[in-house]
Amino acid sequence: MNKNSDVFVAGGLPATDELKTSTTRKRRARYFFVAMAIIFPVIVFIGFYPSYRDMEGGTLKIHWLTHIHGALMTSWLLLFLTQTVLAATGNIKIHRRLGLLAFVLGVLVFIFMGVVGLHIVIVNHPPEGSFLFSLLTAVFFEMLSFGLFFTWGISLRKKNSGAHKRLLYIATITLLTAAIDRMRLRDILPTLGIGDYATSLYVDILLIPVFLYDLFTLSRIHKFTLIGTAILIFLQVASINLADSPSLHKFWFEATAPLMEKVVEIKLTDAQSAPLLGDYESTFGKITISRSNDTLYVQFDGGEKAELGATSETELFMKDEVFTFSFTKGPDGKVVSAESKLIGRINKMTKVK
Repeated sequence: MNKNSDVFVAGGLPATDELKTSTTRKRRARYFFVAMAIIFPVIVFIGFYPSYRDMEGGTLKIHWLTHIHGALMTSWLLLFLTQTVLAATGNIKIHRRLGLLAFVLGVLVFIFMGVVGLHIVIVNHPPEGSFLFSLLTAVFFEMLSFGLFFTWGISLRKKNSGAHKRLLYIATITLLTAAIDRMRLRDILPTLGIGDYATSLYVDILLIPVFLYDLFTLSRIHKFTLIGTAILIFLQVASINLADSPSLHKFWFEATAPLMEKVVEIKLTDAQSAPLLGDYESTFGKITISRSNDTLYVQFDGGEKAELGATSETELFMKDEVFTFSFTKGPDGKVVSAESKLIGRINKMTKVK
């Protein structure tokens, strides 16, 4: 029998019509992962473009470590696209040769996720109740998710190619969480009234095409698609529910406190603080700086007062969060310009009263 006249299975017997159909479907769907790999950089661009635009406008300053982190993430997405193209076009030898690069790059992506997450905490020296420790918990679970699926997928590259590509697909969509979260926070994606769960939901929506791909090519859901989805959702739910845990905040605070730069607080007199007091307009709305019983306070849009500390006559900071306020005085001692800062984001403040 001509080798091209039929499809063979183990034992040399001709394949059934069902297997022939499955093989034909797989051939038709071989560019599925390529198509999805093209979509991933688009999601990242939409999510992060506003941040780079703010950098150009001078309202956002990013540390060089974050730039390296971004470059590694982008490189991973481009390599993932390259690998899917090579696999789809039958260039398996080149695909495997790039496997070592993928392994090294994946390890670097994993490491820099942690490095950048810790660096943000260390340089901002947040108090124990700060949202930055919630962010650090989220980073930890993203590292755990990526590391798990990446390692698992790489370990099965020779034994189970179907599991290999599905696990690396899931590992890659975990890296899209930050971009999708930014899209949600900027109302590019609706919040759906479920808060942080919306971000996880949008990430998980990227799994639906894999389920459809499985049904089309296998007429069933691949075992590793099901297992990977279940693990990913479990880790997402755990991350969201543990992010604001006081115990975890305490753990992160005690672990990072020795690495933080110590803030030296000074006490301002009434005369020193008087020029800073008043109402300011900003993109956050009205910001009010006030003083009562020798203590400085800040209010956002008339909300609850938060206590302020001072590191100089023109530098204030919130004691329960990582907001800082800087003021520039003119020759007459009055404030001529002011700005607030939150993790590198600079917000101009105009005194109106």
